[in-house]
Amino acid sequence: MSDLTALALDAAHQVSVAELHGAICGFAACGWEEFPLQELVDLIGVDLLTDEASVSRLVDASIEALFSEDLRFVPLLPDDDEPLAARLEALGQWCAAFLAGLGAGIAAGDIGELVDLSEDAQEILEDFAAIADIDPESGSESDQASLVEQAEADFVELKEFLKVGTLLISSLVIYGADDQSG
Repeated sequence: MSDLTALALDAAHQVSVAELHGAICGFAACGWEEFPLQELVDLIGVDLLTDEASVSRLVDASIEALFSEDLRFVPLLPDDDEPLAARLEALGQWCAAFLAGLGAGIAAGDIGELVDLSEDAQEILEDFAAIADIDPESGSESDQASLVEQAEADFVELKEFLKVGTLLISSLVIYGADDQSG
């Protein structure tokens, strides 16, 4: 278990690590000088979080990883030894929470709108929305085996896409869509 995962487990109950981390990263992608902790609490729900100090430690560690020069950021998802269905569900939860955090962060920060982002950024966000709709239990039983096999093969690529997409969205929101060609 990573240190960041341990911080996430300490900061929340009744909300998944993936959801909490995704929401934090969505807010952080807005480039706040001071992270809007109360807005995060409002988005997640105070009943689902443990205490402010634990949440603050997770937020600080998540932001440090997201903006590190060594690109060590990775979305917090279950380990590879977890069942594929659980990993896919967490992948969808992370994306949905990231989008919610990003939308809430942009609205609260009065830093423009998602539609102001470049065409590339909007495409990434559309892909995140499609990933958020992943249903690991969909398909008939005969289709399920091939779906699982294909999903297992693509899972690592999806995780890498989330990483790169999140880093790109962060830079586009912080540095402005006007500075990017679309």
